[in-house]
Amino acid sequence: MAEITIIPAKNQSLEIVRTAAYARVSSDSEDQLNSFAAQIRYYTELLKNSTDAVLVDMYADEGITGTSAAKRPDFQRLMSDCRKGKIDRILTKSVSRFARNTTECLAAVRELKALGISVYFEKEDIETAEISTEMLLTLYSQFAQEESISISKNVRMGIQKRMQDGTYVPSSKPFGYVKGDNGLEINEAKAEVVQAVFADFLHGASEATISVRYGIGIATVKYILRNEKYTGDSMFHKWYTTDTLPFKCVQNNGEREMYLAQGTHQAIISKDDFQKAQELLEQKGRQHRGKSTVSCPLRKKIFCGVCGTLFKRKERGNRTCWVCRNHDQSTNLCPVKQIDETEFELAFIALFNNLKLHCAEIISPMYRQLQRLADLGESANTQVAEIRREIADQKEQSYLLAQLNSQGIIEPVYFAARSQELDRNLVQLQNRLHSMLDGEDDDRLDNLRKLISVLEKAELITGFDEDKFGSIVEKITVLSESEIRFELFGGVGFNEQIQRKGR
Repeated sequence: MAEITIIPAKNQSLEIVRTAAYARVSSDSEDQLNSFAAQIRYYTELLKNSTDAVLVDMYADEGITGTSAAKRPDFQRLMSDCRKGKIDRILTKSVSRFARNTTECLAAVRELKALGISVYFEKEDIETAEISTEMLLTLYSQFAQEESISISKNVRMGIQKRMQDGTYVPSSKPFGYVKGDNGLEINEAKAEVVQAVFADFLHGASEATISVRYGIGIATVKYILRNEKYTGDSMFHKWYTTDTLPFKCVQNNGEREMYLAQGTHQAIISKDDFQKAQELLEQKGRQHRGKSTVSCPLRKKIFCGVCGTLFKRKERGNRTCWVCRNHDQSTNLCPVKQIDETEFELAFIALFNNLKLHCAEIISPMYRQLQRLADLGESANTQVAEIRREIADQKEQSYLLAQLNSQGIIEPVYFAARSQELDRNLVQLQNRLHSMLDGEDDDRLDNLRKLISVLEKAELITGFDEDKFGSIVEKITVLSESEIRFELFGGVGFNEQIQRKGR
């Protein structure tokens, strides 16, 4: 029998796991274990002495809702860094700290798993690297979501009950009123403006004219003319919050009950004048709806390269053109002549097809160069983490100082002086952090990545494509009557010649 010699494996260097931590806490939380500063300190200390993990950064959102990822800027920064390959593992206290929306939670976890990144939820002891845990994660995140929905539902039920029995007091007050001990009270000076607005409107003045006449915004004029509160009545529940996540405040167009409470406060105008104003508004609305509206992707995109003015669209018979507003007012103000809309469209077709054919030679090298420059700046990551730790320390000192002051342990004079010093330090640290986290390059990279994706997936075009135009063109500059420049999302621009049609 052959003699077998076992050759031991070589000692391989331990792979370092690039770890990030995510924390979220409400600004009014009284639970020290969940406090913003405590979570930052906890994860920093947890990984400080680790031999197989390094803390890449601490991502923390403070004092904002967790029901929508869009309202959590540091969560978005975390996901962005994961997509860039900067992170291997994420630590977070619990599912409810990570997200209270099941759909967004699972979408984020699945995307991270596809990127090879695991998430560990400490409270639930869930490690997403184990594929069998996704069902458990769904269950926990659903619990968190239902808790958020239940809290919101209870709050809304309380408000609705007060609306039904007429005891609801809105937090905002209409123009022309002030809040008094017994509810809304008339502000005489502003009430005169309200009365004048209704009188002028009923005598034929437009909303724009009234806005200029009384020095108030046109939005305020529209608000005044449509607000029933000036009759002394209050219509409640004109807006409502949706029942499911993500919560949205939407206008009530009959989907929910509304409550008309009569005589809730003193009137500024008569109900007869208010009704006449509503009928006139409806009449004008019908006239406006009767006009044809044409979707135009070029609108607010074309600028004059000579005087900088925005171009406007003009229709003359069967011909549509764009003209510099200054030139249209007087040729002495700007020499650039009008250009047919079809000429912009033909120029875009030529540009798009050229980029499609030569994307690898034109756009991709720009993207790679910008990516290299961004990579050079990644060395600042340790500085960012250090500043975040300093910010957490300053906030924790402020918290402890406030506790000592509330217990009478320190003198008020010392408390005031020390608080001012901590506030100054905190402002300086936050300014340094913001300057280091300038996301301009990241935005350019994202936009260039999207541009490359559009070009790679598209076919050559033979006609003007509104969707493709809107997805890649940020601005058009008219350099002359025969040359225009397309500024694309991602900070790149290209000149195109246009063929002037015979006049």
